[in-house]
Amino acid sequence: MCHRSCIALIACLLASWALPGAAQPPVVQTQGDVRFVSGGIGLGERLDLAAMHAEFNVFMTFAVKRAGNFIADVAVRVENADGQVLLDAVSQGPWFYARLAPGRYRLHARYAGVAQAREFRVRAGRHTELTLYWDDPAARENLGAAPDRAPPAERRQ
Repeated sequence: MCHRSCIALIACLLASWALPGAAQPPVVQTQGDVRFVSGGIGLGERLDLAAMHAEFNVFMTFAVKRAGNFIADVAVRVENADGQVLLDAVSQGPWFYARLAPGRYRLHARYAGVAQAREFRVRAGRHTELTLYWDDPAARENLGAAPDRAPPAERRQ
């Protein structure tokens, strides 16, 4: 019985130690009055972010059109209704959570040189979800194309 307990204890200790190269949980950051966190690459980060869900009221997801592949390294800037920049960061994964006061905002997001803007509103006691999609950068650069992007004659065969 002691042997099993020792093995369980060692397993718990190994699981809790950060091994070299192992992913660290996403870190909540602050800019002014805005708290935010990003990540979602791998199951561990997704579970960590899910555990933090209640701390935030704005949830952004970034993905590729049609394929739905998640993307990271999206530049995120949030301005209030007066145009004041409240948040300027780069998403470390496809999920970006923020805590904003109730009000109207404008999101500016940039990925692979392509910018998008979206206005949104945060209401007290409610969550706001934003999903932004970009074209596949590989297809734009002729490095490959999804089958649904083939010329019409090729799709019919």
